[in-house]
Amino acid sequence: MPVFSGSRHSGMKRRKQRMSKLRTLLKALWISIKIKGPVSVIISLLGFAAAFLPVLLAGYLRALTDALQMLAGEGGVPGKALKLFSGIVMLYIVQVVITNVQQYTVGLDEIKMERYLKRTIMRHKCEVRYQYVENYDDFHNRLAFIEEYAGKQMARSITYMITVLQLLLAFCAAAFTLWSVSPFIVLILFITSIPAALLSYFQQEETFRYRAKWMEEGSLAIHYFHIIGGGGYSYDGLQEIRHFALFDYLKARWRAIADEYIGKKNKIMARHIKCNMAADFLRSIVYLAVLFIAARAIYQNPVLGLGTFTLVFTLSGQLQNTASECLVDIMVLAQNIPYMQEFFYLDKLEREVCSADSPEEGTGEITFENVSFAYPNSDNKVLQDINLRIREGEKIAVVGENGSGKSTFISLLCGMFDPLTGRIRVGGADVGSQPAAARKAVSVVFQDFAHYETSIRENITISDKHRNAADQEIMELLQKINVDDVVKEQKNGLHELVGSFSEKANNLSGGQWQKISLARAAYRNKAKIMILDEPTSALDPVAEAQLYHNFTALTEDKTTILISHRLGITSVVDRILVFKEGRIIEDGSHKELMAKKGYYAQMYHAQAQWYV
Repeated sequence: MPVFSGSRHSGMKRRKQRMSKLRTLLKALWISIKIKGPVSVIISLLGFAAAFLPVLLAGYLRALTDALQMLAGEGGVPGKALKLFSGIVMLYIVQVVITNVQQYTVGLDEIKMERYLKRTIMRHKCEVRYQYVENYDDFHNRLAFIEEYAGKQMARSITYMITVLQLLLAFCAAAFTLWSVSPFIVLILFITSIPAALLSYFQQEETFRYRAKWMEEGSLAIHYFHIIGGGGYSYDGLQEIRHFALFDYLKARWRAIADEYIGKKNKIMARHIKCNMAADFLRSIVYLAVLFIAARAIYQNPVLGLGTFTLVFTLSGQLQNTASECLVDIMVLAQNIPYMQEFFYLDKLEREVCSADSPEEGTGEITFENVSFAYPNSDNKVLQDINLRIREGEKIAVVGENGSGKSTFISLLCGMFDPLTGRIRVGGADVGSQPAAARKAVSVVFQDFAHYETSIRENITISDKHRNAADQEIMELLQKINVDDVVKEQKNGLHELVGSFSEKANNLSGGQWQKISLARAAYRNKAKIMILDEPTSALDPVAEAQLYHNFTALTEDKTTILISHRLGITSVVDRILVFKEGRIIEDGSHKELMAKKGYYAQMYHAQAQWYV
């Protein structure tokens, strides 16, 4: 009984897997139909009609051969041979035209599919819950695999589906014609095409398995290459590499990893080539054997005529190639299903709540109620039992050592993660159920702020796409917060294109980019809350002092949270939150916390001694 139960369970599992694969194929086919235009669909239908052209050509060649044989015996009609020759020419022309038009539409469809894949990947990156961005469920490697392999295989597989159907038609037409000459010819050609198809199946399976396994090794080799040679527009490490003469050392590390990675790939490739050569040799031997069978049949029965040999000569190669291609494409299609499933994995990911409906009366108040948090795949609580109320208009400094939970606190506040326990409200909206609405109330300067390859104006105004301020209004804002010097230094002012890809490669310094990020946050003037995460990390001491001096102009009456390792900020805020090991251990003004002579006072004195 247990054996029966186990086998039944195994059978149900296999049926579920088959149904899953079928659903994947149907989903891919539906995507193909949606992406294809009407012209492409019509050309695909013409391809089915074109599947019969090889048989028609072979029939015309057979008749022409017989007609020429009769002419040689002075019993034929020249006009008949000429008509047959003209028909062959016309069929060849039609075949060439259809083939080229098909190739053109396939190229267009591949471009459309590539765009669809890119759009889908970008959309999923922006819509999935932020925990995936932090590599939950091995998201980074899986996404890299999808971008590198799965997307391309998905596009090819959709082409294979239609091609397989067309090849099946061509095979049936050729097999039916050759069967009338000798059934053995059809059987032999079909059976000897199977090894190549099986080889393709197992090779695709092995390739998929090792591609997934080697993603990490390949990524590590690319990482070392980018460190040495600069990836894209990143040359951050080259100065240090040159100064410490690290080129030979890093090159050796890269070469060791790359050689091992390439060596494994080459070993498998060599094995595949040897097996494919053996399969091709078998097919060639069989093809010669088929021609021998046809010649022998004609010798034994001259009534068949030389036209039969021409027919077999033409269609045998066609049937063999069609059978091999059809079987191989079916096998490849079957093996590409895991690639498709990996691509459709993106559709199964949790999405952020899309509702952006904000309360009618937004506020600048923030509350944390019994909030605890641990990152995905970790039991270590980064924040523990946070209870906090920040009143509208308050200026708050968040301080603490590295790893104390400051950045995580900001990530939760911005709705990037859901807390394990508790509730967070920002600007009157619940962050868990309305993250987009909560973000409407917040303007942020992140520690890792973005550099947009566009004009300075767009770098600033991108934070509020609904506001259309004039250049003069933007300049007044920049002057107010004392960052207008970045614009004044540019030839085209606000309209200067900046970044590594700009025409003049006019990339700004780290401090200039940080000033732009401050302007971007200030431009979002409807926000009731402003968060500044290490806003002076790239600024020089003078610019940092100016920021503190203009702090009120920058933040106005907004609720403000300022995170920094430099405790000089405490002079411009109303209240200080001191984080340690995921908890708020002290809360008060600078004067109050110094009077307690606790953890904050220790940190303050430790920093102050370096400025005396």
